[in-house]
Amino acid sequence: MKTIAFLLTILLSIGSVTYAQKVEIYQNKDKFGIKQGDKTLVKAQYEALESVEEGFFAFRKKGKCGVITKSGTTIIPEAYDDIKSFGNGLFLVKDGKTWGLVDRTNKLVLPIAYTSFKFVNDHLCEVKSQGKFGLINKYGDVVIPAQYEGVAPFNDSFFLIEKGGKSGLIDDAGKIVVEALYDGFDKVVNKDLYNVRLGSKIGLMTPEGQVVLAPVYDAIEDDSCIGMKLTENGKIGFYTKTRHLIAPTYSKVLFYQPELGLAVVEEGGKYGIVTDRGTVTPSAYENISRFSPRGIAFVEKSGKLMAINVEGREMVLQEIMGAGNQPPQ
Repeated sequence: MKTIAFLLTILLSIGSVTYAQKVEIYQNKDKFGIKQGDKTLVKAQYEALESVEEGFFAFRKKGKCGVITKSGTTIIPEAYDDIKSFGNGLFLVKDGKTWGLVDRTNKLVLPIAYTSFKFVNDHLCEVKSQGKFGLINKYGDVVIPAQYEGVAPFNDSFFLIEKGGKSGLIDDAGKIVVEALYDGFDKVVNKDLYNVRLGSKIGLMTPEGQVVLAPVYDAIEDDSCIGMKLTENGKIGFYTKTRHLIAPTYSKVLFYQPELGLAVVEEGGKYGIVTDRGTVTPSAYENISRFSPRGIAFVEKSGKLMAINVEGREMVLQEIMGAGNQPPQ
């Protein structure tokens, strides 16, 4: 008996679902109403009718628009030139050439002062007012006032803003992260850094929006050995992997030794050493060999032969041999 009762319950449930009729818009002559199956819920009295959310319909009557429920209850009177759904229980309403937001009680959430709305992600919407752009959230709250010439997603944390022909960054709470002082930002390939452009010069910025190198350089190139190679007025410098700045004072790189994280550089006809750790050995040597696996190189200084290690400490031959190091080949 219990089994039969259970099966009957399921069959009745299926029958109820099958019997449920879809609520739909119908037309009678040049007017529109709402019906459910053969039952009329709202008589045909509107010039236009459109479903804007489940259970809610935008209507046009005497040239003006409002919103009714499926049962015909007016929640937003016919006071607007157009109405669209914004989501989250809000409606876009148009008066003349501008739009705003109202809730289901016709309470104004956002002033009717905007000419465009465009969602940039699931939570934020770009708005335009008097030719300027800003952001609101999905609840209609102003996040970034409409005061910029452009607003666009930059990364997962920030938005690019344009003001006075310059670019900056702002977070999704409306806080300025980077002032609009620059001509643009470009992601550095395979690096957790961005180039910052100002005129023909470039600098570097972290993903957190910290400008670590002002845009004063002619070129910034990926240097897999040291970090980033900087060029300024024909001179070479480095921004190391450990985020140390080695100012551009060198005329060229003589050679790299990636296995030791160093480069031998030339300045004023003499050679020095820079490392990916940010250490600098002054350019004081007329000649220098490559470093041995133990980090020792022969150098010539003021006509004398000696040795140095990768940190630039000068060593005599007895010290090298006593330490069990083999001279460089």
